[in-house]
Amino acid sequence: MDFIFFLFVAVLCGNAAVKIFSSQERNTVFNKRPIEVVDVKKYNKFCGILVVVFGIVAEITLFLASVLGGLIGSLLTLGLALEAVAVVIIYNKVEFKMLKKR
Repeated sequence: MDFIFFLFVAVLCGNAAVKIFSSQERNTVFNKRPIEVVDVKKYNKFCGILVVVFGIVAEITLFLASVLGGLIGSLLTLGLALEAVAVVIIYNKVEFKMLKKR
């Protein structure tokens, strides 16, 4: 069962990263509202790297949670939610630097 979950997370993050890296327009993974960025390629690369890094860290966290189990496994799974929050915080800080100045 764990293998299927690991594979699901890997495919989900990998699919999102491929879509982001291959997009010619501004991707809407992190920001659904229309924004204008200075460099679309740089923006997409940044978003793709965030997704890949999150996927790798998520896989490591889930693996450790399944191996260690018990209370530590539960805390590591909770840590996965904190990782997602950290990704959003990082994105928000860098987004302002990439916006076109009006």
